[in-house]
Amino acid sequence: MSGQNRKVLSFGPFELSIGNRLLTNGTKVVPLGARAVDILIVLVEQANNVVSRRTLIERVWPRRAVEEVSIRVHISALRKALAESDPTRLSIAN
Repeated sequence: MSGQNRKVLSFGPFELSIGNRLLTNGTKVVPLGARAVDILIVLVEQANNVVSRRTLIERVWPRRAVEEVSIRVHISALRKALAESDPTRLSIAN
């Protein structure tokens, strides 16, 4: 198994297992769709940096045309999933 597959990224109360494509909050699994997980991986790897729309598209939808609404829908789902543990905490900023 490669190092990337074993990589676990932690932020706040969450742990994101890259290889398992699994987000947990303590012992609880946070349900996310595949694209939302892809976006979250990019955002967590670039924590505290601005991630451009172009970067998200290149990493999450390589060689595909994508509507801006798709990005908004997945970001909204991520915000909702992350806010369930603490609604006052802003995890993804514009």
